Amino acid sequence: MEEKQNEELRPQRHKKRKLRWGRLLCLLILIGLFGAGLFWASVWVHDTFINPPQKNVVAAADDAIRKDEKLNERINVLLLGIDDGDSEAAESEPKRTDAIILLSFDPEKNLVSLLSIPRDTKVILPGHKDPDKINAAYAYGGAVMAKQTVANLLRVPIHYYCLADWRGFIEVVNLIGGVDIYVDKDMHYEDPYANLVIDIKHGYQHMDGTTAGKYVRFRSDELGDIGRVQRQQKFLKAAAEQMFSVQNVTKISSLLATLDKYIHTDLNTLTMLKAANSFKLFGDEKMRSCMLYGKFDDSSGVSYWDADRQSVNKSLDELGIPYIKEKQEDEVKEEEAPGQHLQPKDREQLYREKNSKKE
Repeated sequence: MEEKQNEELRPQRHKKRKLRWGRLLCLLILIGLFGAGLFWASVWVHDTFINPPQKNVVAAADDAIRKDEKLNERINVLLLGIDDGDSEAAESEPKRTDAIILLSFDPEKNLVSLLSIPRDTKVILPGHKDPDKINAAYAYGGAVMAKQTVANLLRVPIHYYCLADWRGFIEVVNLIGGVDIYVDKDMHYEDPYANLVIDIKHGYQHMDGTTAGKYVRFRSDELGDIGRVQRQQKFLKAAAEQMFSVQNVTKISSLLATLDKYIHTDLNTLTMLKAANSFKLFGDEKMRSCMLYGKFDDSSGVSYWDADRQSVNKSLDELGIPYIKEKQEDEVKEEEAPGQHLQPKDREQLYREKNSKKE
């Protein structure tokens, strides 16, 4: 009798255990859904009330580029660093940009490309006639002119911009615990007027924010600004790996607070998260970087970095950033206004042929 009772009790216990696991699973799903809902609600509140993004205007050299679907599959963000450490400008005066980088990422394929543009790159600024250095664009016309100038140079759409000063850079590096990087050679420079001393030794270094700031701004060697651009790219890769490490996950709120304090942008939080996800998932095959191809040019008495159309296209091809080829541009223009490049006599012949087809 007792054995029978024990047997009857066994399946009931098994049932109860199954029921508890099912309830636990449902509870975990509900908690997950609630957490996701709370996260996206906080993103909406942040973007709507706390720190609404600035009105975004896509900069492009022309409407064909602005509206092209293939070019807009990727999101192009112009990263700007303000030159506030060794600048002779007063605190209230507009600053030139010390770092100019195009961050281009594909949110679907998690592909990331970084194109560094030397600050001495020769350009014609919007509304100007004479050549100037590209780092003057922000000083003359703010983020709007900077976006438009880079869009005109590269002939790709610039969707957003992100402007940071070096204080924010230093604080972010400190927050993520510093960055490990290999220094190719001794770096030494002193400027008593700017109260600046750079003394970084060759070899592996663990850099805090202050040292990192000196490393990415150093240009007192034979390569000058070109060497600085190369070091900036190298540092960005090392910093990205460190930023998305497991130990820094708990510091996300502090990082966001720092970004809000020191960074001005027209990016919304959702796009920032997409960019961060692309960075987090990149490997050697997912991440590409290069400096804008070109050559030194001081023929006018001013030292420029000269990047012609061929050099620009070579840079974009190397990074996998889509753009409209020159032949495609001619075809688009011809479709919009047939015969606009023809001589008057040929234009008249084209007009007659069109009318004869209508008749």
